[in-house]
Amino acid sequence: MATVRARKGKRGTTYYAEVCVRGQRHGATFDSRSAAHAWAEQAEHNLRQGLALPGATLPADMPIPEALRKYESAASTRVRPATQRMYAECVTRMMQYFGARTLRTLTSQDIAAYRDYRLQHVGPASVLHDLSFLRGLYKTARVEWGIDCANPCDNVRSPAPPKHRTPLLKPDELPRLLDACKSSTSKTLYPYVMLLLHTAMRPSEAATLTWEQVNMQTGILDLTVTKTEPRRVPLTPEMRTMLSDMQKTSTSKWVFLPDSYTFDGGVASYYFRSAFNTACKRAGVTITLYGLRHSAASYLIMGGVDIRTVAEIMGHKSISMTMRYTHFLDSHKLKAIQVLDNVIQQQKSPATVTSPGQDDKV
Repeated sequence: MATVRARKGKRGTTYYAEVCVRGQRHGATFDSRSAAHAWAEQAEHNLRQGLALPGATLPADMPIPEALRKYESAASTRVRPATQRMYAECVTRMMQYFGARTLRTLTSQDIAAYRDYRLQHVGPASVLHDLSFLRGLYKTARVEWGIDCANPCDNVRSPAPPKHRTPLLKPDELPRLLDACKSSTSKTLYPYVMLLLHTAMRPSEAATLTWEQVNMQTGILDLTVTKTEPRRVPLTPEMRTMLSDMQKTSTSKWVFLPDSYTFDGGVASYYFRSAFNTACKRAGVTITLYGLRHSAASYLIMGGVDIRTVAEIMGHKSISMTMRYTHFLDSHKLKAIQVLDNVIQQQKSPATVTSPGQDDKV
């Protein structure tokens, strides 16, 4: 928030501009009100973007703790609450590990040592998140903060990403799981699980679905807040009927959550975690909520839907993300490869040849 106050002194009237962003106040004095307003507007914009104040001297270097906090403050405005929490945890870890080092004195050897230290406690995916955060910090420091520093992360090898082998619901497991969800004490667990299976949505996308996003006339879900780009997801006839019946008796703005539910920076799908785990235990099934999305994607591919359409339904930015699901289709690949065997067998069979000089009878 920006304010401008006039101050009368012995040398005349001056104008003090002050901005407060995320609890930190910054101010400057000007001879005219217009200059004070212009500075305040630019200063508020810069602070929210993690840039230096207007007219400030660019630092030649910056301590790691200060740089981490500054980058977190700017980057957190562009991500969802769950990612904000991950950023905060990342900053705390790096401040403890790197201490009072500066951006220009941190070397690739230091970051490699941090990578190896983290790999002793967590998996490759967590380490990749940390390195990505650090790369973004150095890029911002060089491009937006004007600090002449090389990015030491460029010379650090990233750990191999984990293999994505999420279990797929087997044909005999699906009805058992749905029966267990239907008998759960959570009244919205069954339709929530059904939506995941019928749309391949992300668990948190489905959990935060509101009735305003459901168009019953067209049978389309308008997902405005997603992990990637906003998209529109079509409903199956069964899911469309189920949601229509639910809407008639619903008193909440949410489709599955109670109206009084508050996120408090948490993940919305966690609301169903306990009930879902209980249902899985009763059904004798080992799968996660995210595994339902994988299962739905695999069902689409096994049903003959092309990869491009599946990618659009799931909200993937690239086809390579969708291709991860094709590893479930070994049986379908075996059937497809049988086509080659049939063609080869036909080519090997001797063709019927007409004897030379023999004319067809008329």
